[in-house]
Amino acid sequence: MIIREAIVNNFGDILKLVKSVGCSFSVHRSLAEKGSIKPIIIEKIDNRAANILKQEAISVGADSVVSEDVGKFKYGISNTILFATISQIRKLISKLELQLFGLKEISLELDRILSEKKVFKYGERCLNLSGPPVVMGIINMDPDSFSGDGFIDSDKALRRAIEFEKFGAKIIDIGAESSRPGSEFVDAETEIKRLLPALKKIRKDVRIPISVDTYKYETAKVALNEGADIVNDIFALRKGGEKLTKLVADTKAGLILMHMKGIPKNMQAFPYYENCTSEVYEFLVERKKYAISFGVTEERIAVDPGPGFGKSLEHNIELIKNISVFSSIGVVVGAVSRKKFIKSIAGDDADKTAFIVTNFLTALSGADILRVHDVKETINVLKIVEIFQRL
Repeated sequence: MIIREAIVNNFGDILKLVKSVGCSFSVHRSLAEKGSIKPIIIEKIDNRAANILKQEAISVGADSVVSEDVGKFKYGISNTILFATISQIRKLISKLELQLFGLKEISLELDRILSEKKVFKYGERCLNLSGPPVVMGIINMDPDSFSGDGFIDSDKALRRAIEFEKFGAKIIDIGAESSRPGSEFVDAETEIKRLLPALKKIRKDVRIPISVDTYKYETAKVALNEGADIVNDIFALRKGGEKLTKLVADTKAGLILMHMKGIPKNMQAFPYYENCTSEVYEFLVERKKYAISFGVTEERIAVDPGPGFGKSLEHNIELIKNISVFSSIGVVVGAVSRKKFIKSIAGDDADKTAFIVTNFLTALSGADILRVHDVKETINVLKIVEIFQRL
């Protein structure tokens, strides 16, 4: 007889473990769900709800950590951590659906967390993101690009886009305004002048969807008219406001909402958070609700926690490690490629290896889309990761 610990990193590993025993196919998934513990943080919960939640959690075999104030039946709000298997959460959802004090809303969020189907729609098409992460290749049409790869020649940009598609990228992201720390704003006329020649050529010769990296209504309108499919907005509609949001809704474009503290010119001036992950999460939920209020449908919205945009090194690492947290909001974009904080770890002479490793860790942590410069290398790494996770 051999007794040893089983090493599992995700639900897929647990499912394989269950199957290895040789039990009936009909119970594979239900048994695996009993072995997959999900710690779920619930912040700013009514203490009365926290008390009920704890009792209901215990009733299904789970548990929750609550504030001392909850045990003393004090009014107010607090934070709670639920520890439950997938199977227990499903039972808990049905128990909370008719409860008061915000527990019905909690049941809806728990159901969202368990949802496995994930698509990102743009126009009449969509990307299926239920499997391994896909790669978005970056093309910069700004000579001031922080990564030093900005193009001026639209023909060179086209060749790069064709290469990206050949390597296996699923999205091209083209931008014409630098957002590096300390950069100045560029007016829409200049941005369009830089962007348009390359966009027209790429749209003609590349079949995969094109994302335009802009927060300006004028630029987005021109780009969408010329065949762009997605708007990637670093200001999460705070600059473009109602006009840009309605444009996205009317054209049925995809939308990526990014978190940034401050503006590129001052965002790295002593960024501070009480709880970085929670504050970024709350911001992205609010911006998603804003987009939906103007008619952008939920499946057309992706979120980007914005590593490198108004964050310290510690904040960036925290967001990458916790990037799967944002999955309950929607499709998650991991955009860490060639960010300055990577050099602060690996050194100013960091080569591609450091950037590709960071892309890999972001994928491993739960990103659905990786926005990268080094497309070929990142895709090769992801192929290896997929084999390791599948076998």
